[in-house]
Amino acid sequence: MPGPSSVLTVANALSALRLLLTPVFLWLYLRRDGPLAVAVYAIAAASDLLDGLAARALDQRSKLGALLDAVADKFLSLAALLALAARERVPLWLPLLDLSRDLAQLAGAAWLRSRRRVVPIAPTRIGKYATFALNGTVLLALSEEVGAPRSVLAPWVAAGGLVAALCLAVSWIQYFHFFVRSAQGRWAEDPAR
Repeated sequence: MPGPSSVLTVANALSALRLLLTPVFLWLYLRRDGPLAVAVYAIAAASDLLDGLAARALDQRSKLGALLDAVADKFLSLAALLALAARERVPLWLPLLDLSRDLAQLAGAAWLRSRRRVVPIAPTRIGKYATFALNGTVLLALSEEVGAPRSVLAPWVAAGGLVAALCLAVSWIQYFHFFVRSAQGRWAEDPAR
């Protein structure tokens, strides 16, 4: 069990903040308080960049931190994408692709655990790119809430969504490969990414 010093870290606090800000963002967005919703989402997305920097700079990397960061990322992006899809700001297939990748990862992790195999949880570079592209796409789509015209935003949101989808698809394939290697007993804790 991790000690208090590996749990109570700046990096983990930033990930926890992102988890707490997600329902706040949703509440503001659903009650049509656009500028505040955009601000809260921007702060939450920035916390994703800062928690990784803090973990490295302060040498606070841990398995708990990696898991908390991943859960916070997935919760924030999926909640925002579903809310935007409900208002037809992004196509529904984008949050569904994001959700399908996450569900496949959960199913793979559960299966590996049942076989007493190592569950690869370290984020990959392409997975980080996917998170960055999703956050950028969400912020572009949310820009309409602060007065940007939809006609100007639409092509940029579409382009961002396509880049995010490509990153999601590649990371899905990459994790599938990692999970297969682990199932075969060929997983190294820190594979080259």
